[in-house]
Amino acid sequence: MRRKRRVWESGLKLLGFVAITVLTLFPLYWMINVSLLPEKEVIRSIPHLFPSPAVSTFKSYVEILTKYEVPRYLLNSIVIVLSASVITLFSSFAVAYALAKYRFRLRNFTQYFIIWLVTLPWVVYVLPIFIITSRLGLLDSHILMVLLYGFSGIPLFSWFALPYLYSFPNELIDAGRLDGCSEWGIVLRIVMPALRNVLIALFVLRFVWAYNDLLYSLSFTFHRAKMVMPALLEFPGYLDIPFAKMAAGGFLAVLPIIIIVIVFQKYVVSGLVGQTFK
Repeated sequence: MRRKRRVWESGLKLLGFVAITVLTLFPLYWMINVSLLPEKEVIRSIPHLFPSPAVSTFKSYVEILTKYEVPRYLLNSIVIVLSASVITLFSSFAVAYALAKYRFRLRNFTQYFIIWLVTLPWVVYVLPIFIITSRLGLLDSHILMVLLYGFSGIPLFSWFALPYLYSFPNELIDAGRLDGCSEWGIVLRIVMPALRNVLIALFVLRFVWAYNDLLYSLSFTFHRAKMVMPALLEFPGYLDIPFAKMAAGGFLAVLPIIIIVIVFQKYVVSGLVGQTFK
């Protein structure tokens, strides 16, 4: 009876895994399938379930890479989000380290203030930031977008990093102080190497969330610092919707995320799940 129950449990787990995998990968597959079709084949009554060699073409990719400024906007997204993710990671880690390892008068207030900042919607910042940056002449600039994405993630990722730093052994920090290490030396030489997987996991999460954001990129960029996600919204015309071009642009836009997640997958899993100190 127990063996039969285990077989059923294993079968249900396998079925759930297959269902989640299909639901996750099918939109990506369909986007690739549509991007390889001519526009007239996309809207046919009987859709192509597989890329047919007879009609498949890379025309949509060629057009968006030559007639549109997708490569420039894609580079803008990668540069801005990478720089902002580094700022978020180190700033939030410093805040979390101070809260976890130091005792000061406003420590509890600071923690509650971080929670309040996390719960506050980003949209409430848009109008004040727009007014300030327009008067400073910073609209549609790379530095503005880096600062926006860099500092807007500090509260949330400080909160994410707190449990790992609370569990980090104080004995290792005290040993570093006895060896003559400064506080920055302790952070850079002891704490950060020990929490490498956590840092990589938080970096990947921040990159993905900032890369997919539309609020700031739509509100503060127009051309020079425009990112790839808002650029894809400009593909539909007044009288037509180029589904194949939009699918090709969407695939190119998500390609950096796919590469980063595949490369750092093991660090994300071990960092968010298995990194503990006892």
